[in-house]
Amino acid sequence: MKISIYIIAITTLLLGDITIKDAWRRVEKVSNSLQASQDDLKRSQLKKESAESINYPSISVTASYTRLNAPIGIDVSNISSVINPIISSIGGKTIPSQIDFLGRDVALADLQLLYPLYTGGKIDAAQDAYSAKVDEAVATQRLERDKAFLKLIKLYYGVVMMESLYETNVEAQKALQLHYYYAKKLKEQGQIAQVELLNAKVKLDTAKIETTKSKHQLEIVKLALYDLIKLKEQPKSPLFVSSKVLNKNLYSNRALGSYAGIELLDAKSKQASAMVDVEKSAWYPQVVGYANANLYKGNSPLEEMAPEWMVGVSMKFDIFAKKDRSKEIEAAKLLHSKVESLKAQAQDDLKLGIEKTYNEMKLYRDEYNSLSSSIQLAQENYKLRSISFREGLSTSVEVVDAQLFLSGAKTKRLNAAYNYIKKLAFLSVLSGDRDSFFKFERLSRGIR
Repeated sequence: MKISIYIIAITTLLLGDITIKDAWRRVEKVSNSLQASQDDLKRSQLKKESAESINYPSISVTASYTRLNAPIGIDVSNISSVINPIISSIGGKTIPSQIDFLGRDVALADLQLLYPLYTGGKIDAAQDAYSAKVDEAVATQRLERDKAFLKLIKLYYGVVMMESLYETNVEAQKALQLHYYYAKKLKEQGQIAQVELLNAKVKLDTAKIETTKSKHQLEIVKLALYDLIKLKEQPKSPLFVSSKVLNKNLYSNRALGSYAGIELLDAKSKQASAMVDVEKSAWYPQVVGYANANLYKGNSPLEEMAPEWMVGVSMKFDIFAKKDRSKEIEAAKLLHSKVESLKAQAQDDLKLGIEKTYNEMKLYRDEYNSLSSSIQLAQENYKLRSISFREGLSTSVEVVDAQLFLSGAKTKRLNAAYNYIKKLAFLSVLSGDRDSFFKFERLSRGIR
């Protein structure tokens, strides 16, 4: 029975863990910001598809009904008054005093067609702008994904780091608790002074405070992670430091070719170029073909005279416009030039960012490796100081300092690994290759 309970407990614990890759897949599914960017991309794609029919003919039906205060006609009373007596005498039908050409009720229905034949490139420019909007939405979505990925890395490994830090502080507290125990015994035997016992007590109290503080910080980071992945699962992937990294030039070349920030500026540049073409189209005539078919007309003479259908071509060219077209073109060109300048500056900043991040990553890796030997030395030193203290050969201050040095080295090593991971993740984002991060994570050794 006890074995069954133990197996169930272990299974439950394992099911509650989540790897960094699974956590990222979870973020991709539940992130509201990613869903919003996806909706924006779909909207841009629909707008682009809608714009593809701009150069198609438009067909519409128009109908109207009008009630006039009186019919429209001509007064012939002067003629009817003379002719009607004669007609009446021979039994004929008399002539009305007014002949109506259009009755009081006027109803019309027409089928109309408009077909843009030439717009000076305005339609093509508009379609290019919608296409560039889709590119912008794609780049924006990638930036949102990169932002969410970096946030996950920070929180996920923040939990791992804080758990390790908490464990380190617990170990330090236990060690100082044991030291305080021996200090009291030695004080009772008169082998150490009161000040050494007080020193051991102060350091123990400080260690308790640090342990409590790290526990609270761990809970805060956990809550943030749970909120991001919408699950209360513990990180399973440990901190790591890879022994190998990609070449710096490879990161740089990949970044210039695939970083979402550069792609966003590319899309902005295409939109600005399309605006130049739109402004240039104002110097060209607008030619439209049109057709009209009469679907319904009344019985009055004037309505019956309306043609059954008509076709034609119209041309419009603004000789004088309300705005200076040359200056509008120049303004559009300046906007395009501005975007290109921003793109060039972004590429320079990207190269510098790759250089800086890469060097910092290597620095944290070297710091982590160098601290491994420091921890070994600190462990031996603390062990020797503790034994010497119990034998009366070392002071309490020396033992406490040895323990603090050991805890400090472990903490620095954890921070070095944590910062290394964040820099590696940032490099993978800049180079547009998040999968490379998971590759290094999978191949690297854990350091819990």
